[in-house]
Amino acid sequence: DQTALDAKLMPTEVIALRLFTGPMFMKYNASLRLYPADIFDGLKGNRYTTTIHAVVSGIIKLSKVWRLPPSRKVYRGLSGMILPQSFWKKDA
Repeated sequence: DQTALDAKLMPTEVIALRLFTGPMFMKYNASLRLYPADIFDGLKGNRYTTTIHAVVSGIIKLSKVWRLPPSRKVYRGLSGMILPQSFWKKDA
């Protein structure tokens, strides 16, 4: 993919990013958030430190060469969270 070449991603970053966007997401997310408990406990101490480092490195490199189209909406999960009132007030 030309974007990966433009970002000068290393093969390890490509693999880590692919794993992150697939079934390993649940394990990486549990490792970072210590939740959900059943998945975190199933990691048996494996925190995937090196792989998560490669994911972050790849995302940083990609962010320097690729921009979201203005029409693209990005959603971020905030299940069960209530934002503070200060979030809804315009900055002075």
